[in-house]
Amino acid sequence: MKTAKAAQKKKEVFEIREVFIPVDTRPLDSKHRITLGGRLQKLLISKMKIDSYQVFVGKEGDILLRPAVSIPSSEAWVYRNPEVIGKIRQGLKEAADGKIEKVDDLESFLSDL
Repeated sequence: MKTAKAAQKKKEVFEIREVFIPVDTRPLDSKHRITLGGRLQKLLISKMKIDSYQVFVGKEGDILLRPAVSIPSSEAWVYRNPEVIGKIRQGLKEAADGKIEKVDDLESFLSDL
């Protein structure tokens, strides 16, 4: 039988250093739940398509909700492969910096890779 202390020891620990901005104070409902509220949801949804939150609890009881998005399992291999995700990020940075090349014959270009 596992004890609560044994379960806690196996959990991964993250050190998070960020600056936090107070946005709102939300009351608990009758079932001890908290809702994020319309203003905060609109702020977050306008920036990203969130479908879940990671929940972190600090040593002093602070709670951090980190917005998260799900990816299809068929695409998860990209994020598990540091070389592939690195090349994708490099390509996106180069494109943002204007380092692009126009290709007239895509099939020829791809066969030369």
